[in-house]
Amino acid sequence: MNNKTQQFTPNGFLRTLSILHMALMAGPILFGAFAYVQVSNTTFGYLGTKDFLIFIVPVFTVIAIFLGDFIFKKITADISKTKGLKQKLMRFQSASILKYASVEAPALFAVIAFYITNNLAFILIASILIFYFFSLRPTKDKILRSLSLSMEEKNQFNKMNQPIDG
Repeated sequence: MNNKTQQFTPNGFLRTLSILHMALMAGPILFGAFAYVQVSNTTFGYLGTKDFLIFIVPVFTVIAIFLGDFIFKKITADISKTKGLKQKLMRFQSASILKYASVEAPALFAVIAFYITNNLAFILIASILIFYFFSLRPTKDKILRSLSLSMEEKNQFNKMNQPIDG
């Protein structure tokens, strides 16, 4: 039997974060496609509707995105106080997941609102959120820009296939 343990590398970290991002993004896409196929007699419009969701969904979207961005910036600003690259990357991953969830939640809410009301305006909101979500995909450059790493930590992170110690 081979008891080789999986080592933590920058490449592995980026791959894991990318998979999490794609998985969270898939939820609204798949549910949106399902809802669109299931709903008939759709309408489109913001004005003249008595539907309260037409106001709730955009407000929830704006609040969730700003709150997620605020929390992400707060956590990443505090990462510089953390010792060790591995711990910094783990905190960055947690902050990223919170930010992704703050985009996924309003996208799912918009799809649910579409499913309830048959109003395509909600699919439009969900689509915009999905495109924004896609723009948040993790890259090496985005990670380096978000973290205040020392020169030694940057060099260690740039060695994508080298294991990171403690």
